[in-house]
Amino acid sequence: MATNVDQALQEWASRASDEELDSGPGLDDLGGAEAVVAEVDTMAAGPQLPYFLTALAHDIDTIPAEQAAPLLAAAAQGLRHPHSAWVLADALNVVCTRPGLAARLGNRIVRDLATLAEHALSGDCDAALAQPAIAGLLRLAVAGGSPHRLLALLTEITGTEPADALDRLPILIGITRDHFADTDRLLDVLNALENQPDLNPATRADASFELALADERAALEAADRTTSGEQLHRALMRFTELDRTHEARLDARAHAAAIEAVLAFADLEQNQTDDSSARQRLTQAADQLDTTAAHLAAWTGRMHQLDWLSARSLAQSAWAKLVTTLNAAQAHLDQPSWYNPADALNDLLEIYLASRSIHAPANDSTGLTALISPAVEAPFLRSQGLLHQLEQALAHDPQFTHHPDAQTLYDAVRQRRHQLSSQAPQPEAMPGKSLEGRPALSALFQSDAIGLCGAPDPHQLDRLEQLAQQLTKGFIPTGNARVDRHLETLLDILKTSPAWKPSDSHYFTPLLEHFLRFLYDRFDAQANLYGERTAYLGPARKDADGTVAAWNEKHLQDDFHQHISPLFPPGTVTREKWDVAGGRADVIYMPEPASRFVAEIKWRTKRWKTHMAVERDYLAQVANYTATGPPFALLLVGDASDHSAGYRDIEDSTWIIRHARSATEIPRLIVAGVLPTTRPTPSALRVARSSSL
Repeated sequence: MATNVDQALQEWASRASDEELDSGPGLDDLGGAEAVVAEVDTMAAGPQLPYFLTALAHDIDTIPAEQAAPLLAAAAQGLRHPHSAWVLADALNVVCTRPGLAARLGNRIVRDLATLAEHALSGDCDAALAQPAIAGLLRLAVAGGSPHRLLALLTEITGTEPADALDRLPILIGITRDHFADTDRLLDVLNALENQPDLNPATRADASFELALADERAALEAADRTTSGEQLHRALMRFTELDRTHEARLDARAHAAAIEAVLAFADLEQNQTDDSSARQRLTQAADQLDTTAAHLAAWTGRMHQLDWLSARSLAQSAWAKLVTTLNAAQAHLDQPSWYNPADALNDLLEIYLASRSIHAPANDSTGLTALISPAVEAPFLRSQGLLHQLEQALAHDPQFTHHPDAQTLYDAVRQRRHQLSSQAPQPEAMPGKSLEGRPALSALFQSDAIGLCGAPDPHQLDRLEQLAQQLTKGFIPTGNARVDRHLETLLDILKTSPAWKPSDSHYFTPLLEHFLRFLYDRFDAQANLYGERTAYLGPARKDADGTVAAWNEKHLQDDFHQHISPLFPPGTVTREKWDVAGGRADVIYMPEPASRFVAEIKWRTKRWKTHMAVERDYLAQVANYTATGPPFALLLVGDASDHSAGYRDIEDSTWIIRHARSATEIPRLIVAGVLPTTRPTPSALRVARSSSL
């Protein structure tokens, strides 16, 4: 017979909205605090524990202390003696995403979880409880707790524990090693698990994969190219063997193809004139990665069942970016500037960071608001990649190429890149006078003794500094879990299109990511973020004669073009191109002739109340640009209307338009983003008066 709380929960579930179901019930939805207190022992000991914890988290700060005490005690008891492994996993997901509840439960939860994991590993209780208990310890430690008990527990594992207790544990061991220092002892644990013949093959394969990733990380953190190459070969050997013996390990196959491509780049750099085998390896690796990355994105195996682990959409975008780089590189192998393995390694670093990031709550929020990435120190790799990007900009970007000092700066950047490639790491030097006040360039050059002693135009150095800072942001995760979730939501919609297939899906995914990053960055930015380039975000200025010089579409277009140009292979991003659907497109990304993606830029001074208003004015033009290409495009609208009362949030300002001009046409999917421009500072905003006042 259903209890009072059971009946209340069923009634709530039957009338709750989707948003309320996602948020979970409160104590009132379970019949009130008194009813829950009366039945709390039964709830905590059964499968309703996650619902009970959710309700407690909602109301923990408002209920009286005499009611909170027994509820918290029962919550702790339920976590010490959970009904089953899946109940514990769901319950810990509640605790780990509600920092207020975790704080009220206190340090005892860490102690209790460690004890529970020890008992599961020793066979004194259900072995399946080990994995969720250890996962909970890991999440709490990454969110700011002490990792001491977690590390002590993991380093004692020998591989002789019950097989069910070790299921998926190598993944957690690898992630732990990623996020905490001085954990090399965990490599011995992974080796023991890999070589334990009595374990499940999947567990041993997980251990092999984590050991390969450890070699990959060592390559990314190497201080020089020789050491990096040696570690990459070790990782490639492990990934290749794992792919050979476990055909379902698409992750191993993808990493193997990526590393093979990076090594092919390195061989081409050493012998640019005659290395047909390296060219063939690069082509094969690119084709393999193109196919595997598409399958990997749809993969729902072990790792992706751990929803708190990895920025999944950002990882998908990072894989897609590497595919794009490799495909574009094959068309430019006659250009020496393309022979830069550090650039491809940077793509691999982005993949590593995104796939090893953990969703964690911020202390001042009740939801997931942060992505915590492992601290991968890769100064040589980051410097090489950044210098190569600056080199490409100085060679191809019109804002640099037409200036008389462009060649001087180009030679300085190129000289510094080759110097870093051929020398061992040098102690840091004080930056010279020409680099004072330019921290990004100072970090790269350390001294202006090489190539910068000719006093180049300071305005050009300022532009190069801005570009270096922007590119640096592109090499690191945003830390914003909302970006990842927002991107995942948009990708889920795009996947419904029958045209969402490789390679177009790989090409459009990183373009969408950087479009979204651009919007998030500019929504928050002050008008002086990048000087004159982003001044259009603020109020219009007055000319010398006192007349107001209004901002316009060109300022937004310039900013967006400069934002995405250095993030993609040189020559693939152009602007103001004629003969596109009988007209001129604003910004075009064309990684290959058959794949053209248009970003249409508009400037709007009229207020918009609904998405339909924006679609009515601009959709027909944007959709027409897709007539001879993939059915995907971007629409960026600069909203220069009245913002004196503020502007709507970014999620309401970004959406996907589905549009078909005939019954048989594949619907066009246009990603629209409306960016508020010419806006006052927040302190100047006032709530708009209603007509009744």
